[in-house]
Amino acid sequence: MQQQSNNDWRDRCRALGLDIQEVKAVSRRYDMYRSYTDAQGGDTLSLERWYKWYRIEKLSEGHALLTPPEQACSVGPDAGSSGPVVSESDFLQLLRAYRQT
Repeated sequence: MQQQSNNDWRDRCRALGLDIQEVKAVSRRYDMYRSYTDAQGGDTLSLERWYKWYRIEKLSEGHALLTPPEQACSVGPDAGSSGPVVSESDFLQLLRAYRQT
C-alpha cells in the first residue's frame, strides 16, 4: 500500500506538469519551520495554515521582481499563462500525500 501511495502523488505531479522536487522542497521548508519554532518554544501552525502563509509570502516575493525575465525564459509576457502551475488546493493535496509516504 505504501508503494502505491508513493506512486499516486508522483503520478499526479506528472499529470499536472509539476516537478516532484518542488513538493519535496516545500515539505522540507515546513519541516525546517517546525524544527525552528519548536526549538524556540513556540506553537507551530498546522501544515494547512502554514501553507497559506507560505503561499502569501511567495506571491509577495514574485511581485518584487523588477527586472524583466531572461531571454527565452518560459515565464514571461509571451507565455501562454502567467498564473500558477497548479492550484493552491491541488498543491496542498500533493504535499499531504507526499508527507504521508
